[in-house]
Amino acid sequence: MVHPNQAAFTEGLNYVLRSWSALKLAVEQDWGGPDSEEKREWMAETLVEYFGANAKRLDEFDVEDILVQIMSDEFHTDLEDGSAYAVAKHLVSMFNQCIHGDFSEVAKLREKVASRSHQSAGQSANNDEDSEDDDSEADEEDDAMDVEEPSAPQEPQGPIIDEDGFELVTKGRRRR
Repeated sequence: MVHPNQAAFTEGLNYVLRSWSALKLAVEQDWGGPDSEEKREWMAETLVEYFGANAKRLDEFDVEDILVQIMSDEFHTDLEDGSAYAVAKHLVSMFNQCIHGDFSEVAKLREKVASRSHQSAGQSANNDEDSEDDDSEADEEDDAMDVEEPSAPQEPQGPIIDEDGFELVTKGRRRR
């Protein structure tokens, strides 16, 4: 039987991984191949085992290294946005809360996921009903964006000389 602290941490870790933009995109776009979802699950299991084995000497930078290595090896993704460190820091913090019986962060993540799925279900129902109206409104907005505002006629200026003494050549109307 799994200890409640470990069960809560595992649940929270899965929420964090599924909301991590880099991993989410890698899975959605199959950067890990056709078994990208299985790789994400394996990643979660690997992290849970790592946290369990290294509970007393967890380091955010070591966790970050693991995340970066898995993303590189399994999803062919080089992370340069600092997100791996942010995820590592979140996971270490949540782990430390869970081992002390504090599941508030996991509950917060659970609520966030539930509200997103409720929101997206409502949006998809609305989108089905309003899809024709949305398309025509979007087209009108796109058309409006293409219209250029008339500008005041520009008066001819003298030559523009840069700091090195060269004249800047500008495109203008040809005179006949």
